Amino acid sequence: MVDFVLKELQIMSVLYKASVTPWVGLRKINVSYWCWEDMSPFTNTSLQWLPGEPSDAGFCGYLAEPASSGLKAQTCINPVNGSLCERAANHSAKQCRTACAMRATCTECTSSSSECMWCSNMKQCVDSNAYVASFPFGQCMEWYTMNSCPPENCSGYRTCGQCMEQPGCGWCTDPSNTGRGQCIEGSYRGPFQTTVPAPSTLPGPASSLASQPALNISMCPYDTKYNWSFILCPACQCNGHSQCVNHSVCEKCEDLTTGRHCESCISGYYGDPTNGGSCQPCKCNGHASVCNPNNGKCFCTTKGIKGDRCHLCEVENRYQGNPLKGTCYYNLLIDYQFTFSLSQEDDRYYTSINFVATPEENRDLVVFINASKNFNLNITWAASFTGNTASQVP
Repeated sequence: MVDFVLKELQIMSVLYKASVTPWVGLRKINVSYWCWEDMSPFTNTSLQWLPGEPSDAGFCGYLAEPASSGLKAQTCINPVNGSLCERAANHSAKQCRTACAMRATCTECTSSSSECMWCSNMKQCVDSNAYVASFPFGQCMEWYTMNSCPPENCSGYRTCGQCMEQPGCGWCTDPSNTGRGQCIEGSYRGPFQTTVPAPSTLPGPASSLASQPALNISMCPYDTKYNWSFILCPACQCNGHSQCVNHSVCEKCEDLTTGRHCESCISGYYGDPTNGGSCQPCKCNGHASVCNPNNGKCFCTTKGIKGDRCHLCEVENRYQGNPLKGTCYYNLLIDYQFTFSLSQEDDRYYTSINFVATPEENRDLVVFINASKNFNLNITWAASFTGNTASQVP
């Protein structure tokens, strides 16, 4: 297959008098997608674009030859011998994704999607589907996936405890007597400031310049009541939300925080209040009173309502309605028996469930309900029901 690709590139280079740089990657079994990095004439043609091509592939083409490995392709309007299909000119093209192996940092490797994994001790990004083959002898000791990367330097750690666990990091406490501070590179002598020496002071070529840490006590000045810690954290750890009493006790947590060190948000709020961070109210559209204290995901109280903000109905489970304007209802079919269970772990937040039934005209509706526990029942009769509103009959 590689020889076939190279042959096609040579033919196209001669005909179009343009050089192309291919990027080859397997997407599915026996299917190869390839891209080019330049703005060659191929990208502006009106050739066909295969329906199976991923929408996020950018300047990608589908290359196949019936005689090669049984691959097939649609016939392209192309005088060149071979099968090269490109997106039509009216489609917007975008750059292909960077291959996992070309991503140099943990954040770059894992931030966009879950297709790549970062090996911290090897400083290497690999495809999530090939991590076992990438390190067959267990060379990788620690993996990071999407949104799980640790900070790349000391300043990324928000608490003194996290800071002290990192080699070469120290904690500078400010004079507020609330435990607020900053994690900085340093040693037992004090904080370091990274500097680049002037080229004239170094022998050899300019490429030998390197960042060098230098002691800088002005970054945490003791004479203005800042305090440097490198071995143990100071006793006062109230995260900037309370004054410390007896040097260690948080007197009263403010700013919607709670906990021994004012490290958490109170119920109904979420955020990261550590080291002066803030809390904000849960945004649940009136369908939940509490949410995940870290990410704000709401714990919806009505069964059938879903979404991080309780803004959707579980239409896949026969719930209909609009939680942004009302609520969600389970659509009951006439002459059927339904069973609902609230025994799952996530069901503990549910306090209500709504049903709607549309009887046949001139036919009485009889409803039987059996429950394992006592509950409150509200029945509403309506002349019409659209899923969003109901016109009640007095």
